[in-house]
Amino acid sequence: MGTINGPHRVAMWAGAIALGAATALTGVAPALAAPVNVAGGSLDWGFKASFRAYVGTGNGNPPIGFSNGASRNADGTFDFPANGGTYDAAAGTATVNYGGTVVFSYPAHMFEITLANPTLVVDGDGTGSLLADVDLVANNGTTQQHLDQAEIATVATTAPAVSGGDIAFSNLATTLTAAGASAFTGFYAAGTALDALSATASTSATDPTDPTDPTDPDPTDPEPGNGSATQKITAAVSGGALTLASAGSAVALSAATPGQTATGNLNAVTVSDLRGTNAGWDLVGQVTDFTSAGGGSIPAANLGWEPSAAVTGTALVAADGVKNAVTPGNPVAPGTGLGTSRTLCTAETGSSLGSSTCGAALKLGVPESSAAGEYSAVLTLTLA
Repeated sequence: MGTINGPHRVAMWAGAIALGAATALTGVAPALAAPVNVAGGSLDWGFKASFRAYVGTGNGNPPIGFSNGASRNADGTFDFPANGGTYDAAAGTATVNYGGTVVFSYPAHMFEITLANPTLVVDGDGTGSLLADVDLVANNGTTQQHLDQAEIATVATTAPAVSGGDIAFSNLATTLTAAGASAFTGFYAAGTALDALSATASTSATDPTDPTDPTDPDPTDPEPGNGSATQKITAAVSGGALTLASAGSAVALSAATPGQTATGNLNAVTVSDLRGTNAGWDLVGQVTDFTSAGGGSIPAANLGWEPSAAVTGTALVAADGVKNAVTPGNPVAPGTGLGTSRTLCTAETGSSLGSSTCGAALKLGVPESSAAGEYSAVLTLTLA
């Protein structure tokens, strides 16, 4: 395990490297009765989607780079090719070495993280580990760390699919270890859930996830008279921003005499969560005391509201399992109102993607002791 040199000053941004992989080899076919050497296969892993989106908006050149055989899949995750190792079916153990290098670079936020040569280790007891070489340079070089084959993640394992000499693991949940959290200077705490991992290993040099029968026709070379053709289309989606926009900057309440209630409506505001992380958000408001030119004052607590909220419609089709939902805050009555911070609307983690519109009916209770005059105050809405 390496050590951190220099002050620990890397900014804790809303994203982090997701590193982890391992598997328990149980229930395998009896055909693999002895250890076999690994000659092919791949490890597919995205680290953490929110971290990829965050780094992808940065000023690295490029923000995310690949070398030594690593590549990027169409869904944004990374592919590391197998280059050795063994698998023992009888013992239920495996050590598979994968090659390739991925570099995350964000000079404006003062860090560069290099991940290379991941190794998947399965211990045969329902647990596993992902080891990797990790290099960190941060804070203009004052923070540096180098780790050789450190355990950076654990994996919730399931039995692999086994066919002949090939094994395959699909969508295994990964969790950041204490060593992994240290390696990436606290972007995420130990125990943080990372992206799911899939891995294959084969006794042949052919990736078992993409077998090709040499007698099969080439799908790009159609038979005579067949006018069909295929094209692979890819698109890189980078994370955007969490923004707040208001339909207006002033609200005129109805006239009222002392002891009555002045009413009106807050200008509608639109919250757009385009970060791509589905991390959730809260919009809160607080008002100052109302004052008049003649020196009169109405306490801020006398402004109450009844929030409302709705998802902004779109003609686009959402991905399976993705939803957008917004919840209005609780009504507060004049006298117990916006003198303190109150929730206008909120979107929970897992349902914040897209845009929502929030508003409120306003009620200002005018004390019977109030002097006549025109009163004004400033309402501040804060999105976080």
